[in-house]
Amino acid sequence: MQQINKARMNEFAIAALVFGIISFIQLAGIEKAIAAVVFGILSLKRIAAPDSNCRGEGLAAAGIVLGIIYAIIAGVMLFTIVKNPALLEQMLKRPLPN
Repeated sequence: MQQINKARMNEFAIAALVFGIISFIQLAGIEKAIAAVVFGILSLKRIAAPDSNCRGEGLAAAGIVLGIIYAIIAGVMLFTIVKNPALLEQMLKRPLPN
């Protein structure tokens, strides 16, 4: 009888994708972006292990990419605010919408 090999989805790959998406939804999500990259790398290592029957390389890669993109955007924003403090002052003085 043929044995069916069901590969399960790696939990770290799912976590990487979720953290990558959430980092864009919430403000100041740099810690979530870092978590997405870390979970993605750990997931790829676990999936590549010789005795592993897990899948989820695409989810892990997507989480890593989203985390890196958000980290770059946050870095550019931080650099812009540090180089131009008047911009931050202008943003803080703007009235909030009703």
